[in-house]
Amino acid sequence: MATVIVTGSGRGIGREAAILLAKRAMNVVVCSRTRQEIDETVDAIKQIHASVLGVRCDVSVFSQVDSLIKKTPSKFGDIDILVNNAGIAVVKSLLDTTEKEWDETLDSNLKSAFLCSKAVLPYMIRNNSGTIVNVSSGAGKTGFENLSAYCASKFGMMGLTESLAWEVAGHNNIRVMVICPGEVATRMQEIDPDYYWQNKGRMLQPKQVAAKIVEMIFDKSRYRNGQSIDI
Repeated sequence: MATVIVTGSGRGIGREAAILLAKRAMNVVVCSRTRQEIDETVDAIKQIHASVLGVRCDVSVFSQVDSLIKKTPSKFGDIDILVNNAGIAVVKSLLDTTEKEWDETLDSNLKSAFLCSKAVLPYMIRNNSGTIVNVSSGAGKTGFENLSAYCASKFGMMGLTESLAWEVAGHNNIRVMVICPGEVATRMQEIDPDYYWQNKGRMLQPKQVAAKIVEMIFDKSRYRNGQSIDI
């Protein structure tokens, strides 16, 4: 049974992806900074099967990522798949964005993917097999007003994916891919409540994005190393 780590899986896209992957009979590692959200996702997965591990982890902190990665093979024996989904957003002009907000956004959205990818790659290289799916955004290809930190982090995710895909190209069974959703009806959108409620009806649902992530993981002939997928 393959093992997947889904970061930011306490809610939103990550939670839906973790549940869908559990339905594919995978060992699932749920991680988030919020214990209540972890427990809720773990409980939902336990309704499907018992092969789940919930870990409280700030994936922008090396020591916590290191602990997460050590706990996973200890529980399940290996690490086969990583979904780098954790992220936050700040809706402010560049002039109004504080250094702390900038750092937190880049750390949560981009540094976390660097740390987690670096930690799981030795397992994948050893097995000459593995999949990493990075969750970027339409804002990783087009800049948007009042989202400078978020856009910078998601553009960075695109570059990270492309570079890492080249680095693992010699390992034919390792794939590094990125998905770029449009606006998704998650709690992240509620940072701008007026906009969210006015536009919620036309937004993607988290389960739609999660389903595409699962498709990318399992359909190896269609989704290849280095690909960027818009949804």
